[in-house]
Amino acid sequence: MGPIMARAFREGVEQKKRVKTNVRRRSWSPLRDLRGLKTRTERIGEAMGPLVEIPAMVRIENEHWVFERIEEGTLHNLTHKLILHEEDGQKVIGATTDMETAMKVAKCMAIKEHRIVMIQPL
Repeated sequence: MGPIMARAFREGVEQKKRVKTNVRRRSWSPLRDLRGLKTRTERIGEAMGPLVEIPAMVRIENEHWVFERIEEGTLHNLTHKLILHEEDGQKVIGATTDMETAMKVAKCMAIKEHRIVMIQPL
């Protein structure tokens, strides 16, 4: 059986016994396929209204930064803004409700990230 099987694999399948199928080409046009997603995203963006820059509320728990959503009432209680100086200008990284938290964040950034954070009163 061994030599017969080896010959079958070597010679292949006879022409008249081969299965014939139509090869179907799938056309993929990413722009057409993503058009619906783009229009839906634009519609949702328009319904949400204009973008407003809101600083993130930052807490540090167990050596991890925790970012929270801010309620509108909390925005009125923010007292200090945290700013990083970068090559292309200043970048606001958040705001805090007291000076003690602002100092903790600035100290943590200085130790771990080797970055200087400017604390600016609001």
